[in-house]
Amino acid sequence: MTRKEVTFTRVIRSRGMAVLITLAAIFMTLQAYTFDKIIPLRDFRTIALPTPGEWISDPWISMWANVILVLANGVVMLLINRNFNLLRTPSAFFAAYFVFTTACTPSIMGQLGASVFPALAVMTAVWLMFSIYNSRPSSRRVFLIFFIIGLGQLIEYTFILYIPLFIAGLGQMKIFKFKKILAAVLGNITPAWIAWGLGIVGRPEIPQLEFTPPSLLLDSPENWPMLAAVAVTLLTGFLLGNVNLFKIIGFNAQARAFNGLLTMISIATGIFAIVNFTNIAFYVILLNACVAIQVGHFFRFTVMRRGYIVVVSLMAIYLGIYLWAMLGTNIPANIIHQIPL
Repeated sequence: MTRKEVTFTRVIRSRGMAVLITLAAIFMTLQAYTFDKIIPLRDFRTIALPTPGEWISDPWISMWANVILVLANGVVMLLINRNFNLLRTPSAFFAAYFVFTTACTPSIMGQLGASVFPALAVMTAVWLMFSIYNSRPSSRRVFLIFFIIGLGQLIEYTFILYIPLFIAGLGQMKIFKFKKILAAVLGNITPAWIAWGLGIVGRPEIPQLEFTPPSLLLDSPENWPMLAAVAVTLLTGFLLGNVNLFKIIGFNAQARAFNGLLTMISIATGIFAIVNFTNIAFYVILLNACVAIQVGHFFRFTVMRRGYIVVVSLMAIYLGIYLWAMLGTNIPANIIHQIPL
């Protein structure tokens, strides 16, 4: 690498650049809101609490609430890296990259919806899971991990898909014991127990599953930019994940366990997004977060081998997708896409 390339790489990985990228992402979201490019999405895959899309009726407040939660998820990712040295670097670029890629799908970033909650819940649960690696007195935190997932199930029953992943994660953290399984079961049922026992919510509804053809999304041109962004994210995660694997294998047992859990969640989320195609918006933010960590790994491993070319190219592709969404047809405010599972 030339001296200019080294300097450019340092600038990209700097804290100041992370702040600028984050501010750019917020500005992009404001622009999408100003020009009516945020497609209203309404979810109703809930058995208890109202779906997040119905919590805030004011679009302006809804947008800012979602932006704040996305930024909070980025902070959780930074804390995970700081406390467990996950990426072997203090650079905050990967978290800024996560916020940027999310902002490039205005319909996801620009309104409060269900998508932000699995990201925030799963990343918080991952943080807690890392903290109990090979720790015998950890039942309370196991309870808390599954309490968070159980709370998510009251909002969107799709959260149930992540229970087996964290059960397997107990094995990866070397704490797969009967007491921990019992704590997991109790933690998962406690939110529903409290909500229904105290009469906070009404009688639970049995989820109604029905087949929805992929054409429900594919036939709507306004959804194509989001689908393109998800496709790029999936491809990036697959390619960079395989490249990173050869380096991660050389880490110690604890680091391999941490990255193994994240890899398992990444792969599973990608599969869920493909199989549950018409509910793909639910997985976008979590998928972005998982792949951002892989991008952070890749940038760290290739920092002196022109890794910036791949990273900058990816950001340019996402920016192109954002411009595609911005140049698309305006969507009337009264059109609401209701896509059942």
